[in-house]
Amino acid sequence: MVRKRVLFIIPSLEEGGAERVLVNLLGKIDYNRYEVDLCVVENRGIFFNQLPEQVKLITVFDSSLVCKILVNFHIRFNINRLYKWIVNRRITGNYHVGISFLDSSFTDILFFLDNKISKRIAWVHSSYQTYHNFGKFYQGAYKDRIIQNRYSKLDHIVFVSNDSRQEFESIFTCKTLKSVIYNVLDTEKICKLSDYPIDEKFDDSIINIIALGVLLPVKGYDLLINAALLLKNDDLKFKIRILGNGYLEHELLSKIESLDLEDFVELKGFHINPYPFLKQSDIFVMTSLSEGLPTALGEAMILGLPVVVTDCSGCRELVAEGQYGMMTNKTAEGIYHGLRTMINNSELRKFYKQKSRERAEIFDDDAIMEKVYSVMDN
Repeated sequence: MVRKRVLFIIPSLEEGGAERVLVNLLGKIDYNRYEVDLCVVENRGIFFNQLPEQVKLITVFDSSLVCKILVNFHIRFNINRLYKWIVNRRITGNYHVGISFLDSSFTDILFFLDNKISKRIAWVHSSYQTYHNFGKFYQGAYKDRIIQNRYSKLDHIVFVSNDSRQEFESIFTCKTLKSVIYNVLDTEKICKLSDYPIDEKFDDSIINIIALGVLLPVKGYDLLINAALLLKNDDLKFKIRILGNGYLEHELLSKIESLDLEDFVELKGFHINPYPFLKQSDIFVMTSLSEGLPTALGEAMILGLPVVVTDCSGCRELVAEGQYGMMTNKTAEGIYHGLRTMINNSELRKFYKQKSRERAEIFDDDAIMEKVYSVMDN
């Protein structure tokens, strides 16, 4: 049996949900059927040592500055001769399938490779309409250009949620074949890693709340901290742990200190294995302004945590408008009311624990991988 050659492309292997999902997917692929190369555009990240040995690694840029300059020239002026030359110097093979696993301007690398790739696929992990960082770029002449030169020329576009697909289609008009495939979360690995010991004491006399994600504005952690102040003013006994790194760290720390919340909210930094923290917590909270399909929320549901989420794309879909988790509006007051209700009602927490376990059944790794194979093969 001749194996199909597949090229995955991802901007980096830095901390992030899509990066973690790609590692999971590569760990599940049938290497008797596929020969896989992974192109990491910027040579940085924390997941390199988790790649399967069967995967051949290719990096394009060792310098983030050089990468940024060339990409900006490509986006702003459509000047890419040097960029394209470097890509072709690094990626020399021929592939049956090329997959840009985190759709962005780096998806254009699939076209830089010309006849080296037979089939081109993009994976969309974001909600382009509600995430202002994307929306401010995808307009005017640039929007028209990427519809014509990127999305209309792809063979297939995969979305990680129905919300993500709907938002994409509200912005971009193209007849390219589209599918929705939920993320590969690797349920077995999550459950196994959740039993690992950690050097962290959880106080059983209070309610332990956990949030997980990169410290970026879209995650809404400023709202969560303001909600914590309201909970504290109600004399509730709780602690919120936020796991993740990001450029907002110092700003969020200052906010915690200025509100005298050091005993109630703690930034724990990034943990390569966050699952013991999840398992030992009482409530998972996600305060995002926009999501494609939130990996951390799916992982929390696999571990049976009751969840409180904001009413945003991705979250809304996973909790099915509140059927499988408590949904609040995207304000500090809304998050406060949701958390207060969950903190004060142990029966409600028990109810939503069971609902999380029920919802986690949609993350059937084997069924999801069959859909991935179908997209790559057909």
